[in-house]
Parts: sequence; structure tokens; C-alpha cells
Amino acid sequence: MTRPIHALTATLLLASTALSPALAREAAPAASGPAKAAAPSATQIFARMQVAQETTATPPVASQSSDAKTDGVRQSSQTQVTSRQPVGAFPTNEVSRQPVIDFGAGEDGMRKDVAALQQTLTELQQLQLQTKQAHWNASGTLYYPLHLLLQEHYEGLSKYADTIAERLLAVGVSADGRANTIVKTSGVPEIPGGFLDDAQILAWFTNAYKRVGEEVHAAIKTTEDVDPTTSNLLQEVEHGIAKYQWQMRAQLQRTHTDPNTGWDLNDNKPVDLQGQRAPAQAPSKP
Repeated sequence: MTRPIHALTATLLLASTALSPALAREAAPAASGPAKAAAPSATQIFARMQVAQETTATPPVASQSSDAKTDGVRQSSQTQVTSRQPVGAFPTNEVSRQPVIDFGAGEDGMRKDVAALQQTLTELQQLQLQTKQAHWNASGTLYYPLHLLLQEHYEGLSKYADTIAERLLAVGVSADGRANTIVKTSGVPEIPGGFLDDAQILAWFTNAYKRVGEEVHAAIKTTEDVDPTTSNLLQEVEHGIAKYQWQMRAQLQRTHTDPNTGWDLNDNKPVDLQGQRAPAQAPSKP
């Protein structure tokens, strides 16, 4: 680094969230609808960061015993789990003070690199959780093939998440995979709880993968000049996400011979999948 590396610590703790291509969650869309949230402004981002730090420094006491259904489990152990250091912001990307390879991008380039990597890690972890949730609770005619496919996606997303987290460590910054970081900074909405029907799963993941793929593509553009190695790794992730998105939408793909609206999976109603168009007509012969 051109300046002492410890000088980056404070700026990275803020900038790793502020410079991401798709940051804190906007209003969550419907379970089967598309993700329409626009990227927040810089003012909104910093406002949310402040709220996150204020509200998470000391968890409210009521939240620890508000749900009577789980109190018996929560209170079965008297062991208190505490940290020797402050919880910090979400995300927290601490800069190493040890010698690291300087990729020559300066402070601004470093901030962009860390922001792109951290946000990609967050979205991959969010997708991991949702694929496993759907894998367990899939219901309907396509239960078994979706059960298997979602397990494949979970394992693939886990590998991509490891690759991105390790790249953060390689450039000299800690990776943040905490649950609160996912909740507070992911742009992917939460999947519904309970049993999930097959049509609902297909629509939800088609749109979720589309959103994350577009975020990763933006991260590729952000890092291609400042850190080509990171940009190349992100291209691998984008390739995988695009494949997973295709594997979901293909099951509702309309063709010339079958409108394939998904009505047979969805209580005799078409699956509402935005962007799906009627099959193109074959050109008429002269």
C-alpha cells in the first residue's frame, strides 16, 4: 500500500458497504415476483449503516425471551457467550497489519475491491441459506428433482462463497460471514417460511439468481481495472449463477409446441414469472 495499511482500517469499515454495487435490502418483493428494488443512494446507505451500528451494539433484552415457544431451549444453558472485542459494524472488514501483496490500486481501488468481494460473499451466503430451506421444504409434483437440484446448487454456492472469502483474506482483509451481516446487507429478499410448492420455488429462484447475477456483473466491472484477479474470480461466480438461473427458468420455458405456463404445478393457474413472453411465431413462408 502507498500509505500505512492501518490507515485504511477505518475507511474500509465504512466503504466496504458504501461502494458495493447492490447493497442493503430495499422493500422485499412478493415471494414469486421479481426483485424490483433500486440501488439506494449514498445518503441512504450511510443512514442505514448508522442505524445498524446503534441498534446492534446492545441487543434488546426482550428479544432474548420474547418467543415462549423457544424459551425452554434458549434457557437450557446458563453459559453466557461474549466477545472480547466490540461487535463492530455490519459488515466489518478489518485490514491486516502483516505484509500483503500490493496490487497497486491505492486506497480507493482497495475499497472498491473489498466492497465488491464482501457484497458478493453476502449474496452467495444468502442464496446458500435459501437453497437449503427450499431443499428441505420443497413440495408438489417436482419435489424430488427440485430436492436434488437445490442440493447441487447449495454445494456449488458454498464453493463460490469459499473462493470469494479466501480472496478477501488474500488481499489482506477479513471476510464477514456473520448472520447479521447477511440480514442487514443482502439485497436478496427472504424466501417464505413453511412448505414451498414447486412453482413457487421455480419463480423465486429464477428471480433471485437474476438479481444476484446482475450484482456480480456490476462487481466485475468495478474491479476489472483495479484488481483483474478479483474480476476474474467474480466472472467464475457469474458463470455459475447464470447456469443456476437457467436451470430454474428452463422448467417454465415456453416453446412453440407448449405454452408451459406452469398451471399444472400451480393450482391450475399460470406461474407469474415476469419477463416470460409468449413464444415467438415462426416466420411465414413467402
